[in-house]
Amino acid sequence: MPYRACVWDMDGTLLNTLPTILYYCNQSLAHFGLHSIAMEDCRDLCRLPISHFYHRLLRLSGCPEQDVERLQPAIRDYDCASYLKDFSHLTEPYEGIRETLEALRDMGIKNAVLTNKPDALAHSLTRQFFGGLMEACIGQTPQTISKPDPRSMDRVLDTLHVQCSEILYVGDTDIDMQTAHNSGAAAAAACWGYQSIEQLMPYSPEHVIHAPGDLIEIFRR
Repeated sequence: MPYRACVWDMDGTLLNTLPTILYYCNQSLAHFGLHSIAMEDCRDLCRLPISHFYHRLLRLSGCPEQDVERLQPAIRDYDCASYLKDFSHLTEPYEGIRETLEALRDMGIKNAVLTNKPDALAHSLTRQFFGGLMEACIGQTPQTISKPDPRSMDRVLDTLHVQCSEILYVGDTDIDMQTAHNSGAAAAAACWGYQSIEQLMPYSPEHVIHAPGDLIEIFRR
């Protein structure tokens, strides 16, 4: 069955948010008198759920182990408040993303976002960077189920009126590969994101894409 929809992860796939996350993490660490972390450390943090993110961040900064649990709520609240003041600071779409979205739209393909990012933030970023190019944006709320649970795809199916077998899910992490396969969609591993292709290949993605424009030929076929 041919693909009728291209569903995209957000962070590390559509948008390079790594500089933004690093900026606010290091700003927060400095506020608490801790050492900054490197870009590669931040890249590894990006695939963690928020329940683990700040514990790991504190440990990477050299925070004494006995202080990690005590400081975790404070640095989380400070970091989130700072981030929400300007959450698109330093964030940019990856090269070729907008052109690919436009080409797929012109081919009659439905584009949508499925992300574990909070729903309100995901919608704001989608409007800012991809206004008019996405038919749906599904983020996380307290009531929704996160990736890689296959039920995370349900709202996409209801909104786009497609079947899972008609979806190509594009992502850059093992969570994305699992999400596609758990739900019955095909997976496209994006090589430009936060995990290497070597980390994604064990999940047997149907497609490996080295640049966003590679998707155009896949959908033409």
